[in-house]
Amino acid sequence: MEAETGSSMEIGKTANRGTRIALAVFVGGTLVLGIVLFLVSQGFLSLHAKPEYCLKPECIEAAASILSKVNLSVDPCDNFFRFACDGWIHSNPIPEDMPSYGIYPWLRRNVDLKLKALLEKSISRRRDTEAIQKAKILYSSCMNEKAIEKADAKPLLHILRHSPFRWPVLESNIGPEGVWSERKFSLLQTLATFRGQYSNSVFIRLYVSSDDKMSNEHILKLDQAALSLAVREDYLDNSTEAKSYRDALYKFMVDTAVLLGANSSRAEHDMKSVLRLEIKIAEIMIPHENRTSEAMYNKMNISQLSAMIPQFDWLSYIKKVIDVRLYPELKDIGPSENVVVRVPQYFKDLFRILGSERKKTIANYLVWRMVYSRIPNLSRRFQYRWLEFSRVIQGTTTLLPQWDKCVNFIESTLPYVVGKMFVNVHFQEDKKEMMEELIEGVRWAFIDMLEKENEWMDAGTKRKAKEKARAVLAKVGYPEFIMNDTHINEDLKAIKFSESDYFGNVLQTRKYLAQTDFFWLRKAVPKTEWFTNPTTVNAFYSASTNQIRFPAGELQKPFFWGTEYPRSLSYGAIGVIVGHEFTHGFDNNGRKYDKNGNLDPWWSMDSEEKFKEKTKCMINQYSNYYWKKAGLNVKGKRTLGENIADNGGLRQAFRAYRKWINDKRQGVEEPLLPGIEFTNNQLFFMSYAHVRCNSYRPEAAREQIQAGAHSPPQFRVNGAVSNFEEFQKAFNCPSIPQ
Repeated sequence: MEAETGSSMEIGKTANRGTRIALAVFVGGTLVLGIVLFLVSQGFLSLHAKPEYCLKPECIEAAASILSKVNLSVDPCDNFFRFACDGWIHSNPIPEDMPSYGIYPWLRRNVDLKLKALLEKSISRRRDTEAIQKAKILYSSCMNEKAIEKADAKPLLHILRHSPFRWPVLESNIGPEGVWSERKFSLLQTLATFRGQYSNSVFIRLYVSSDDKMSNEHILKLDQAALSLAVREDYLDNSTEAKSYRDALYKFMVDTAVLLGANSSRAEHDMKSVLRLEIKIAEIMIPHENRTSEAMYNKMNISQLSAMIPQFDWLSYIKKVIDVRLYPELKDIGPSENVVVRVPQYFKDLFRILGSERKKTIANYLVWRMVYSRIPNLSRRFQYRWLEFSRVIQGTTTLLPQWDKCVNFIESTLPYVVGKMFVNVHFQEDKKEMMEELIEGVRWAFIDMLEKENEWMDAGTKRKAKEKARAVLAKVGYPEFIMNDTHINEDLKAIKFSESDYFGNVLQTRKYLAQTDFFWLRKAVPKTEWFTNPTTVNAFYSASTNQIRFPAGELQKPFFWGTEYPRSLSYGAIGVIVGHEFTHGFDNNGRKYDKNGNLDPWWSMDSEEKFKEKTKCMINQYSNYYWKKAGLNVKGKRTLGENIADNGGLRQAFRAYRKWINDKRQGVEEPLLPGIEFTNNQLFFMSYAHVRCNSYRPEAAREQIQAGAHSPPQFRVNGAVSNFEEFQKAFNCPSIPQ
């Protein structure tokens, strides 16, 4: 109570003294706070608590992996691709047998080495299924180089002695039974035999696929076929590079004919006509920018097709291609059978050209294309001639190792057999659980962005977009049917391989592949199934089934990091890829398909026009990127779909990652990696860049620009991060308006 008594004078003295103390504390505190803020602004002091570090072996491994890839002397704000990838690129030069090299090819070869080890194991009649035994025999025959050298060109020459494979350029050098006859030549029979028995599509590509507007049903489709060179423009351009490629192709055709017994002067004469014909075909092909889903959906019956292009007996061609002994239910194919003619104008122009061309030139071209496709299966003297050709068009200087070539062949021929072999040993089922987390996180992020950030799409279109996003079906690892040994064995029961007859084995596989897709013609589309090779190092979106697909081959470091590693790495790598594939359902092509996979306009006119207007900015951005190594600018319109997917995928994955931090860690950041001063957000973006580290030879760079659907890797990385404000925040970059 005494404290409450006393005169007013004593109270005043105490108050003045307290004011002076408070003032001193305020001034001193302000000075200290200013110093602290200065130190923080200069990066010398952090306001946060001391960061937590992960010292597990997995984190040390991840830190070492990151340090091996980066170039810390590059400012990430100036060139993030170089900052993230220079170290890896400098330590991993392009192998002499490859046109380009990067993380994807590195992982591809890693998978191939695992397949090599599996295929080289001795056959166990008890343990190996019939299908696996056949795969091992096929691989062994491919590796039997002694037998291949001994056979030399004899297996191919045996084919060329019989109609419809007689090659006019060989004349009588192949023997009297192999002399080509103009009177006996049939374009229809030759095309049908090539497609139906050897899976060689020349001039015409006939195949079975889902009907774009009735996606539950399969239908026959007709399209333009590929050319000898990968890039159509190389037949048309007058650039020095394009001319050198045409010259190299011509020389390769001549030399191959001579190796098979042709007179050199005759070969030079005939192959000039062949090249001229192929240039004419290139001129009439529908370019990529005109191959839109709407333009290529021309559904009609065979009778209507025959009326539109009467120069060719379409019904006879289709019936000759399909082996009704395998599919007796297809005997009823007739004039009323529906087909989708994807390029009507091309076919009109094609038969106009062929109608005025010499039959001998047409026959020379057709058989050249068959011979060209079989060169990889011949002896070394043919391989080395191919290498001279490849040196010009790809820049490679050595052949692939025989084992690598053989693994690739077996994988493409028997994908589900080697797929099962691979996943049994190298795929962990718990990866599916983590992938589900990533996929659902990205799905949430897409819908959340649609609701909160998309201000230009009208409510009706936005509602349907969310419905489609919720309907996207994800497939991870491998199709379940590959584990059904009875099914796979039955599928291959007609094939009998020999370890000493590689060429004969190849012909069997070609016949098998030629007829496989006709199995589906009268069957419904299995919307919940998928048919991707499990060893594929890639991911996919299917518009007709509204599926995203992630095969086992893709789900490995540095794409997929397990639960024992920081989530920032997986969200930045495979998470962005999930977002990329998800976004394909809404890009300039995927957006045309509804949630059920049907080509059906579901956007309002207003939203569609606004979408097209917004894509102009992205087209311009990427078109302004110049690639010195290729000597060309990126084709912003050609690569638009992939650029949209890159930008969308990056944003969705980052949003999903931050939600994971908030939901699973209550907003507390993950422990940092030891020995490197990068935040988790920075690690996310670095992981995104790392899976795209890649370098190219000039020849491959040019092909990537001319024919690739994707922008070159450095522009994929730098383009997407420069458009994303969260990247700029993470690396404290100045804002870049886009």
